[in-house]
Amino acid sequence: MVHEYAGWVSTLQPAWVTSWGAMLSTPDPKIQAMIKRALEDSGCPQHIVNELVENAHERAWPPGLHTLETRQLNRGHYENYVAKRIPVPYGPYGKYQVVVVMSCDNEHMAQDLILEPGLVMVFGHGVE
Repeated sequence: MVHEYAGWVSTLQPAWVTSWGAMLSTPDPKIQAMIKRALEDSGCPQHIVNELVENAHERAWPPGLHTLETRQLNRGHYENYVAKRIPVPYGPYGKYQVVVVMSCDNEHMAQDLILEPGLVMVFGHGVE
C-alpha cells in the first residue's frame, strides 16, 4: 500500500523507546496542542495532523493498546514498532518526548496494534 505521507515519515529520525511505562495515554488539551504544533513544525501533511493528534489519546487507540491491561499483555510486541521522533518545542513541554508509529512503517505489526495513518505516543522519558 502506498501512503501519501511516506515522504514526510522518511524525513523523521528513528526513535527507540526504552521505557514503555513512561507513556502518557491521556494527554490533556495543552499537551495535545503541543503535539499539534510539533507535528506541524516537523512538516507533517496538514490533512493528517488533526487525526494524529486524536490518535495520541488512548480512547482512539487500537484494541491491542486501548486499556492498561491490554497494553501490559502486549508490551512484548512493542519492541517491533518502527517509531520516529517528533521534535518538541522548548518551553514547558520540552520535557516530553513524542514519537509517531506510522502505519506505512509498521505493516508487519498485528492489526490490533496499529492505526491509519498512525499513532502518536507521548513519553515523560525513555526515548533514545
